[in-house]
Amino acid sequence: MGRWIRTKYEGVYLDALAESRGSPARFVYRAKWHGHQVMRGGFTSATVARDERWKTRAKLIVHEGKIPAARVLAGSESFKKMVEELVNRGDIRKTCTITRRTRYSILYTAGTDYALFNLCFRFLAESRKPHFKDGAAVADFAGWLRKTHHSERTLEMCVRLLNKVYGMAVARGICPIHPVKEAKQSEVLAYQIRKRPGQTRKHPTMRKTITSEDKHKICEVVLSRSNPWTVWVGLNVWLGLRPSVYDRIRLEDFNPVSGFLYIRPEAHKSRFFREAGRPSASMLRREVYPLLENYANKLGMRFTANGFVDTAGNKSTGPFLPRPISRSAKRRQWRRILLEAGVEYAAPYAARHTVINELLSSDVPVQDVATHSGNSPETIFRYYVRPSSEADLRRSAIKWQERQAAVS
Repeated sequence: MGRWIRTKYEGVYLDALAESRGSPARFVYRAKWHGHQVMRGGFTSATVARDERWKTRAKLIVHEGKIPAARVLAGSESFKKMVEELVNRGDIRKTCTITRRTRYSILYTAGTDYALFNLCFRFLAESRKPHFKDGAAVADFAGWLRKTHHSERTLEMCVRLLNKVYGMAVARGICPIHPVKEAKQSEVLAYQIRKRPGQTRKHPTMRKTITSEDKHKICEVVLSRSNPWTVWVGLNVWLGLRPSVYDRIRLEDFNPVSGFLYIRPEAHKSRFFREAGRPSASMLRREVYPLLENYANKLGMRFTANGFVDTAGNKSTGPFLPRPISRSAKRRQWRRILLEAGVEYAAPYAARHTVINELLSSDVPVQDVATHSGNSPETIFRYYVRPSSEADLRRSAIKWQERQAAVS
C-alpha cells in the first residue's frame, strides 16, 4: 500500500504517513486544470479537503492555472523571527543568562515562562517546521507534548502562550493567521489541544521513591564536592522541603538544640503558611548534621549546638545560600550528583514525595507532616498519599486486631 490512499471524494487522499504518526491533519487534496496541478495537505477531515479542492480548482480556472502562493507568515520567515520582532516592539521580554542562553518571557512578570518558549522551539526543530502555520500544527504540538510525558497543565500553558503570541503578532500586522483560533474553531482540533481531566499531574520521575541507600550515596558525593552550594541536594533528600525554600531560609533559622528548622512565612509557597504570620517548624534529621557541619567549614564557619557561628564564636546571620540558585541550575546540579552517585534519575521533587510518605508510613500525624513540609493536610491527602502496599495493610490489620482485643 502506498502513502496516498484514495477516499470516496474525487482528488482527496488519506496520508498514511500522518495516520501512522497519529497526526489529525491526515487528509490532502489534488486539483488539476489543463495540465496545472496543485496539492495541499494538513486537513483534519475529508469533507474540508473536498471543499478546499473545489475552491482551489475555481482559482485555477479564474487565474488560468496561476494560483496565488500558499499563505506564509507575513514579515516573518519563522516563529523565532516573529518572536524577535515582538521583542523589538516591546511586547516580549528578552534576557540572557550567565551561560549566554537566551530567554523569552511574556506571561509572568518573574520571567518563569521561558521554558514554555523553549518547548515551542524544540518542537519546531524536531518536526522541521519553521512556524505554526495552522491549527493542525498546534494539534501536533499538543500530541508531541503528551508523547514526551509533559503534564496537561504544561500543555494548557503552552496553548495559552501561543494564543497570546500570535494574538499580538496579528494585532501588530506581523502575522496574518492565528493558528490557535483556527484550532479552537475546529471540533477535531479543539479536542486535541483541550486539557484532559483525570490524567497524572506530575511527571513519573517526580513520584519515584529514593531509597535510604541512595540517599547515603548522594550525601557522600555532596560531602566530597568543593562547591558548597550543592548542600541543598543533601538536605533535600532527607528533609523533603521544596527546592525553592533553600534560597529563602537564613543561617539563624537553624536551631540544633530544638532540632528544628524554623521557616519564616515569606519563605513559604503555601498561602496558608504565608498568611500565618509566624515561622513554621520543620524537623531536622540527624543525617543532615554532617552536611551542615561540612557546609559551615567550607564557608569558614562552624556548626555547633548554637547553630552557625563564626570563628570568634558569634552567631552568624544572613542567607543560607550566598545567592539564590536558579531553577535550571538546581536541576543541573541535582542531575550531575545523582549521575556521579550512580543513582537512577529521579526529579528533585521525588525526594519530597519520598519523605512525606515515609513520615506517613511511620504513623506521624498528618498535621505534623503538613507543618514539616509546608503544605495543608488537604494537599497532603490529594497529591502525596500513595496507596498502601500489602505489607502496610498486614501491619494495619495486626494493629486493628490488637486494639479490638484490648477493648474486649
